[in-house]
Amino acid sequence: MSFPWIKNTTTASKLLIFLLLFAFGLIFSGILGMFITSMRGGGMTDITNLQITQICSQLVGFLLPPLLYVLLVKEKPFNYLGFNNLPKWSLLGILAMFAVIPFVAAVSEWNDSIVFPESMKGIETTLRNLKEVNDSASERMMNESNLFVAILIFGLLAAISEEVLFRSVIQRAFIKLFRNAHVAIIVTALVFSAFHGDFYGFFPRFILGLMLGYMFWMSGSIWASIIMHFTNNTTIVMLYFLNKKEIINIDVDSFGSTDSVFVIILSLVVTVTIFIICNRLKTNVISTEVKRSGEITDTQ
Repeated sequence: MSFPWIKNTTTASKLLIFLLLFAFGLIFSGILGMFITSMRGGGMTDITNLQITQICSQLVGFLLPPLLYVLLVKEKPFNYLGFNNLPKWSLLGILAMFAVIPFVAAVSEWNDSIVFPESMKGIETTLRNLKEVNDSASERMMNESNLFVAILIFGLLAAISEEVLFRSVIQRAFIKLFRNAHVAIIVTALVFSAFHGDFYGFFPRFILGLMLGYMFWMSGSIWASIIMHFTNNTTIVMLYFLNKKEIINIDVDSFGSTDSVFVIILSLVVTVTIFIICNRLKTNVISTEVKRSGEITDTQ
């Protein structure tokens, strides 16, 4: 089968196609979720129905639109998405996800302490209520689902669908639009965090988006950011599971928090250092490949 399915598309038509596909995915995923759950019965508070709704959202709302988009308008769709070989050095991203925990926890505490002016108290109340509803639903699914299902939904499917949408398609589009990778990564991280609809988790999620965006940009492989995203989400799932089994007893929301300014700064420094090392390893690999290419040319 030859790609793209639609030939000679302009930038404007590509944007329109993506927006239409994304809107269709979001709408259809909601309709599909409601249809399946209504056929099952039990209401929207039923744990299995919540799981079905979440899976429909991830697969149909987030993953299907970018897949259809690249098939329609890109010559090498899966290469465009970044399903390329995973550089070994990119696995340092896993270490970065753990190193950044104290810094992210500090940012999370600050984000949660934001108080709106008296004239905007109604907005603040609405945002906090929305966070409570979303957090309650997520915690319930993680606590009442078996470990495999929780990791599948919150770890694997969330990581794949969100990375393909935000990093493979949206970030690459912004890089082309702004012609500056750093601006594109920052804007994508803002969109990524805003799309979750949680103001009181906005800044920690923005930091996560930056890390995922830079790793995808440096590695050229979507697998790198998927693995990092999976690591982050699965760590949270495991903490809930271990709490439920009474193996540990911690507040998951404050996991990694500390009063030590030194530890917080060290967390940030170590995380940034890991990314600097990754960038240098990437540069060394490229230089080696260029050198080998030159040697092969000379021998011909």
